This record gives sequence, structure tokens and C-alpha cells, in this order.
Amino acid sequence: MPRIEQYTETAVDSAEVAWLVSKRAAAIRARDAEYLASRYAPGALTFGAAPPLSAFAGEAQRVEWLRAWFERFRGRIEHRVLDLTVSVGDDLAFCHSRDVLSVRPVHGRRREVRFETTLGLRRVGGVWLVESERVGVTE
Repeated sequence: MPRIEQYTETAVDSAEVAWLVSKRAAAIRARDAEYLASRYAPGALTFGAAPPLSAFAGEAQRVEWLRAWFERFRGRIEHRVLDLTVSVGDDLAFCHSRDVLSVRPVHGRRREVRFETTLGLRRVGGVWLVESERVGVTE
């Protein structure tokens, strides 16, 4: 039978992962490429909704890609995380959310994109890092 400490650790780990997801959304709104890139494990694999559709990248490459992506928009970027679910094991976690991104392309009108995000995370040195990311547009 699980001990109370196990339930407490799982709750704390789940809260840490949920906090990471909320910090990622805040970093997108703030256009903070450095923070976003720093939360990926070395060699993390991403499957995105925008080119490149899948990529292995180091932190420097990821920062450059994120900066270029942010430059595609003018004005504020809005990003909301909806229906977040988190599953946590010892040093592995998975989470899934429905997200809404509202942006204004440099040459266009503001638009809203709905998508789903699934993250696979690993705790490295006490810090949760993204090992795998899958983003799929739902509209």
C-alpha cells in the first residue's frame, strides 16, 4: 500500500510540471526564447505544427528558431493553456493540454489557433526538462 509520502511527492511533482507548463505559456507571451529553449533536455525531439515539423536541436539552435518564430508576429502574443492533465512517475512525466494562441502575423490580421500539446518530461538534477514535444493543430 502506498505511503502518504508517495502521494505527497506525486502531488508536488504534478504541481511542478503544471507550473512549468504555465511558465512556458508566459514565456511565449513575453517572447522569451532563452527561457523556452533552456527548458528542453539536450537532444529533445519536437514534432510541431509549423516547419520544421520535427527536429532535434541544441539550445542555441532552438533559441534562434524561436526568435525567428516570434518575429513573424507583431503586437502581443496571447497563449492560454486549457484542460491540462499531468501524469507523474519517479523521474518521468507526461502532460497534455488544449491550447489557444492568438497572434497577429506581420502581414495579416489577428487570428486564433487552437492546438493540442503533449509533453514528455524527465527530471534531470531536480529540474523537469522537456524530452519530447508534440503539437497538433485541432482546427
